[in-house]
Amino acid sequence: MNNEKLDMILDQIENMSHLKSEDIPSLDLYMDQIMTLFDINLADNKRHDDDKLLTKTMINNYSKEGLLKPIKGKKYTKNHILQMLLIYSLKNTISIQEIKKILQPFHDHMEEIEPIYNNYLNIQKELSHDVTVSIQNLIKNQHIDLDNSYQLVFILLLICSLSNQYKMIAERILDTFYETNEEK
Repeated sequence: MNNEKLDMILDQIENMSHLKSEDIPSLDLYMDQIMTLFDINLADNKRHDDDKLLTKTMINNYSKEGLLKPIKGKKYTKNHILQMLLIYSLKNTISIQEIKKILQPFHDHMEEIEPIYNNYLNIQKELSHDVTVSIQNLIKNQHIDLDNSYQLVFILLLICSLSNQYKMIAERILDTFYETNEEK
């Protein structure tokens, strides 16, 4: 029974919605409109119903920290929204300062954000499927019964270990390819 529940979880995660660049209006949007855009299009990305995907405080902090290219007036362009989506994708794994190192060089080349984002979405979809298949194969090949509490802990340990491994790879890439000002 729990194996079926896990298959359902894997399917939900694999098929979580993403906001495609072509679904972002070309018109500039106010902050409230952007938050609504995120809430409508990414609702299934929330762990809990009352979780906030994006708030005014987050947007203001991203602007103050230099993660977003400065806006003109009170409206945000499509490229600003794409930057927010990239921040949203990165912020649970790496720090705001590390995200700044990655995104700030694009402030003068905002036209490059959309192809990066589109490529990311395309490849992420494939990799997400690979993760689902990998976990299902692991459970099948190791004869894991998720109704057994010991085996459930075992699979959680493995999944968390892989998550940590991916995070460490990202950190090492940052440390290797994104030097700090003191190291230059």
